[in-house]
Amino acid sequence: MISPEEKKKVIEDMIKMSYQKIEPIELQRQLHAFLLKDTNGGKLYKYRSFDKDGYSLKNLQDGTLHCSKADAFNDPFECKIGVTFQSLCTAMYGTELDVVSKVLEDYVKVVQGESRIEEYGVDEKRVIKKLLTSKILNEFFANKVYKVQAHEEMSLFLKNNAFVIAELMQTIFSDDAFKESLGICSNMFPRAIESLTPEGMLLLSEENSSFIDYARANGITNDEDEVGLTMRVSQKLYPEYNGSVDMVQRLIDDMDNKLTEKMRNLFLIGCLCTSYKNRLMWSHYADSHKGFCIEYDFNEPEDEVLSKLPLPVFYSENRPLVPWKAAIDNSVENVEEAYVEIMMGLLTKDKEWEYENEWRILIGATEDSELVMPKVSCIYLGASIEKENRDKIIAIAKRQNIPVKQMKVDRGAYDLYAE
Repeated sequence: MISPEEKKKVIEDMIKMSYQKIEPIELQRQLHAFLLKDTNGGKLYKYRSFDKDGYSLKNLQDGTLHCSKADAFNDPFECKIGVTFQSLCTAMYGTELDVVSKVLEDYVKVVQGESRIEEYGVDEKRVIKKLLTSKILNEFFANKVYKVQAHEEMSLFLKNNAFVIAELMQTIFSDDAFKESLGICSNMFPRAIESLTPEGMLLLSEENSSFIDYARANGITNDEDEVGLTMRVSQKLYPEYNGSVDMVQRLIDDMDNKLTEKMRNLFLIGCLCTSYKNRLMWSHYADSHKGFCIEYDFNEPEDEVLSKLPLPVFYSENRPLVPWKAAIDNSVENVEEAYVEIMMGLLTKDKEWEYENEWRILIGATEDSELVMPKVSCIYLGASIEKENRDKIIAIAKRQNIPVKQMKVDRGAYDLYAE
C-alpha cells in the first residue's frame, strides 16, 4: 500500500496528463499499475441488496455496474465544491496584502538601520516616512530585533503586541494614495481594525485563525457558516449597506446551487471498495447482511474496461473549495490548476466516510449508465441472506462459473470470514 500523500500526487499527475491530452494508453497503463499496487491484488468490491425490480441481479448477470448522478447518493456534500469568503479574498486580494507586508518589512529595515529610506520608490518612501512619525512604532521596533520567520513566532508576536499591529495599520491606511492602490482592502481594513477589542486581537493572533474567528472577535456568536457570519460582520461594520446584505446572500446561494448542479451533472459515478469483509459496508449497503458482495478482478481487464478504470477517493477534514484564481485570471497555469482541483473535488469526501475505502469510476453524464466491468472472480453471500435469494445467486454463479462464498460471523471476535 502507498501513503495517502503519494496516492494523491499520483492521481493529480494523471489528471494533469489527461488535461494535457497525453496519450490515453500511457495514462491507462500507469493507472492500472497503480490500481494493482494499492488494492487487494487488483480486486475491488461492490456491495448489493436485493431490490424489488431486480436491478442488482441483472447487473450481476450482465457483468455491469450501475453508475449514478451524485445527487442520488446519501451524502449531501457529495461532489459539492465549498464556497467561502476567505478563499475568495485570498485569490482576489492576496497581491494587495503582499504589498502591505512589503511596506512593513521595509519600514522595519529602515528603523533598525539595515537600509536607507532613499533606496525606496516615491510611494513606498512616503508611507515609510508616515510610519516613522509614530513614536509608538519607532520605540517598539528600534528596541527589538524584529526578524520573525516561522508562523508560530508571528502568532506569539501578535499576541504580545496587538497594539503595535493596530498602530501600524491605522498609520498605513491614513495615506490616501496608498489606500487607493490597494483597492477594496483600503476600505475594508481601517474599519475592521477599529472594531476589534484587545481580546479580539488576541483571538485573531492564534495560528490558523479564520473569518469565523474574526466574527467571534467582533462579538458575533450566531450559529452560522463562514458566509453567514461574514454577512453579520458586514452588517455591523457597514450599517449603511444593510439593505444589500440579503441580496448578496441570495447571490451567493444562487451561485452555490448552480455550481453544485454543474458539478453533479458532469459525470455518472460507479462506486466500489477495497474489501469484502467491511462490516459497516455489509450493514449499510447490503441490507444488514441479507444482500451480497461482488468481487471484480482488474488484473487483466479488456480494452473496454481499461478505458474506464476506477480512481481512489480521498478523505479530508477540509472541503475542496472553488478554484477562484482561474475565474479571476484565466491563465494557462490557473486553468490547469482549476481543472485538477475540480476533478479532485469529485474524488474527495468527508473524513467521516473513510471506513468505506471507496474507489470511483467516472463516466460522462451522457454515456450508458450500465458500465461493462471486468470478470467477476467471486460472489460473497451475506451472513443473513434468505434462502430464496441465496439460490438465485448460486444459479447465476453456476451458469457463469463464478465461485460463491458464504460470509460467517466470527465466533470469538468482531470479524467475518468467507466459507
